[in-house]
Amino acid sequence: MSEKRYDDILLISDLDGTIVPRYEMISEENINAIHAFTERGGAFAIATGRAPGAALPYLEGIAVNAPSIFFNGAMLKDLSADCVLESRTLDGDIWRDFAAQVLFRFPRACVEVYTADDCNVLTPEENDDPRLDDEFYNVTRRPLRDVEQETWLKFFVCDAPVNLTFVERLAKELGIDKISTSFYSDANYLEYVAPGTSKGDMADVLRAMPAYAGRRVVACGDYGNDVSLLRTADIGVAPADASEEAKAAADRVGVPCGEHLIAWVLKEVL
Repeated sequence: MSEKRYDDILLISDLDGTIVPRYEMISEENINAIHAFTERGGAFAIATGRAPGAALPYLEGIAVNAPSIFFNGAMLKDLSADCVLESRTLDGDIWRDFAAQVLFRFPRACVEVYTADDCNVLTPEENDDPRLDDEFYNVTRRPLRDVEQETWLKFFVCDAPVNLTFVERLAKELGIDKISTSFYSDANYLEYVAPGTSKGDMADVLRAMPAYAGRRVVACGDYGNDVSLLRTADIGVAPADASEEAKAAADRVGVPCGEHLIAWVLKEVL
């Protein structure tokens, strides 16, 4: 019997909480499944909130053979060619004003501005979220004035969930909500990207490229920032331990993150 081919499939997967358990790496079972998928003609991409540099350590030895989505949809990059294909930015002085207000009103928050290569942390080290030390972020600690003239791709606030509701209220007061897309990537992570920006929107850009046109899109994700990706896919898959929002958006619910979701997708979905 001949081996199954995947020439008609574009598989896009989130990392954290989907195929990367917290503070762990991608399992050997998932790595082997990705290899089997790409060797048989499948196109594999990732879609993450991370910057490329913070994602690459997880992908060592993995055949990511399609352009991938970073900053929750603000960048599409071909990793093999080290080439940015599309990016969407946070433009205007209003973003600098918003950052200044957040820094002033929420002194215990961890506030981060993402540029193309760096995670710029604007707050003191004692405010840092633990993931900055444990998850390969290229951290540069800088005051707001030093990043004001740079190109911003994502604005990120980590704080207690109740405080983040007040950050959202501030965003409405300043009109930020009208010039951005915002979402939670965890209960205490609130993120802002350019308007009309999401993993799902950038996945549509990817699937329209000639190399991937006509392929069915299978997408995997676990949290609110993955909902648009799950909905735009032909088949959306959430792990069993995903958020209720992600599971509601998915067509299939698979095994938990720690039990090798990509291997499950190849066996049970494809």
